[in-house]
Amino acid sequence: MKIKSIDIEEFADGEHRGKTVRNIRGDSLLFRGGSRTGKTLTFNAILYNLLGSRHTIDLATGHQNKVELEFTDGSRFFRGNPTAEYEDDEVDLTGAEASEAFQDKIGDPSLIRSHFVHSHIGKMPLDNLSRSQRTSLVREVTNDELRQRLNRFERAEEQLNELVIETKDEDRRVAEDVDEVERQIRDLESQLEKYEDLQAKIESGELEELSSQLQRDEELDEKLGQLFREKEGLRKQLRKLHRKKRKEQNYDSEVKEIIAEAVNDFVCPTCDRRISTEKAKNRIQTGNCPYCGRSHSLDELKENLGERIERSDDVLEELESEIEELQEQKEDIEEDIEKLRDERPEIGDLDGFVKRRLDQHDHDIQRLRDHVEEELESILESLEEVKSERDDLAGRSERVDKRLDAYTTALESASERVEELTEESLDAGIREFSDAWEEAYNEMNSNLNLEISINEEGRVQFPGRNSLREYDRGGNLSGSELQLLNISFVCTLSRFAVENDVTQWETIVLDEPFSNLQEEENREAALEYITGLDRQLIVTTSDQDLDSEFNKVEVLQRAPLQMTLGDYL
Repeated sequence: MKIKSIDIEEFADGEHRGKTVRNIRGDSLLFRGGSRTGKTLTFNAILYNLLGSRHTIDLATGHQNKVELEFTDGSRFFRGNPTAEYEDDEVDLTGAEASEAFQDKIGDPSLIRSHFVHSHIGKMPLDNLSRSQRTSLVREVTNDELRQRLNRFERAEEQLNELVIETKDEDRRVAEDVDEVERQIRDLESQLEKYEDLQAKIESGELEELSSQLQRDEELDEKLGQLFREKEGLRKQLRKLHRKKRKEQNYDSEVKEIIAEAVNDFVCPTCDRRISTEKAKNRIQTGNCPYCGRSHSLDELKENLGERIERSDDVLEELESEIEELQEQKEDIEEDIEKLRDERPEIGDLDGFVKRRLDQHDHDIQRLRDHVEEELESILESLEEVKSERDDLAGRSERVDKRLDAYTTALESASERVEELTEESLDAGIREFSDAWEEAYNEMNSNLNLEISINEEGRVQFPGRNSLREYDRGGNLSGSELQLLNISFVCTLSRFAVENDVTQWETIVLDEPFSNLQEEENREAALEYITGLDRQLIVTTSDQDLDSEFNKVEVLQRAPLQMTLGDYL
């Protein structure tokens, strides 16, 4: 994929005069002009079309931008403000759809941007790329077979990770269902015990005696009724407060679980999306959410989450205090009931449950007997159903646990393989890339043979007399070395990317590529190397001597100086 035509209508708020170049046909192109003729603007205009204003180098593009490129594969892309257009043999798109389709076509923005070498050394690809991005790009463009295997395992790892998380969620839901069923069983068994005890009191005649005693002593009946009502009211309040407490505790537990998953599995706590570590890092650098890529404040998320957790802690503290107070009141009521039992032994172990059933049936023992029998039958039936549900849940829990174990084991295996292949791919890729880069550099530099190496951290190093020199320490390298290192790096990167079908992009754009090459031999060697590449070269220069080396030359003119009489008044 090379450039067939360029149409710069407006760019950088009118700073660029505009330029149309047709019939390039994928051939190399030279833009020649003197100072302030728009060479670097033309360089950035092409970059703007491909990747947008965020990726231009050392330039604020402004709002007036209209740049269109046609490509040798028959496609066309226009980028302006605020619209975009993309068409090929199959689609004709506008707006966000056009931008997205074109981005999918050309591939990784970091890789495409690295095909552009700015004239300013501090803005060149090796300076713009972080160390991790360097190794990431090298890995991306080398070891195609290893990379494909690695990608397969990475996809498997991602899918297994999703399955593990989903299965953990299912396991938690099943555990919650089991807890609820167990609670129902406990409640039903408690009800069963109470009704069986009540039935025994009926059949023994004990309840009839208690009923007679209460009917004869209205004061005792009223006193007991009041105490039992107060106790029941407190019990209901306590039950309600305990439910609230469990809810807050569950929230706190869920928050911790979400945070743990977000840290360990890169699961977004707001949108539930998963993303790779590298993509997350890149998104953080652009100020977006590392997980979903959307533009929203992480600080706000943290603040809101912190406030909610703090609020939950306060609520829990208040609930515990309220529960403690009500529990004390309930214990006081129970003491009053025990005192009354000591004073009136004839009421025996009469409790609130029995008293309420007597009152509900107006002390009619036969009606109460019928009611007890109906309730016992219903409770036993419900108990059987709930226990059957518990058995089903136990089986489901066992199956979920087995699946979780299998997914976890498979995930561990996939993760280990990813780690092994990553290291293998990185090591092999670095060696292969370093050798090719070194060869390219030395073909451009006629003075000496330089050894180049990239370590696993992305450091670019060169053996020196006493120690290793490093690219990041620019003071140890001459301007000529820095420029040739960047040009040879880009040429090597492009070669591997195309050979391994990483990208269709086959164009390298150089802004004043020989400005720092003082020695004629180096200029000639570098020129011979880059023009001999099977790549489209688009070069900006002020050097007229380069015209003969390019298939097509476009001369850039300085904007005419327009003055009026008013300028002098």
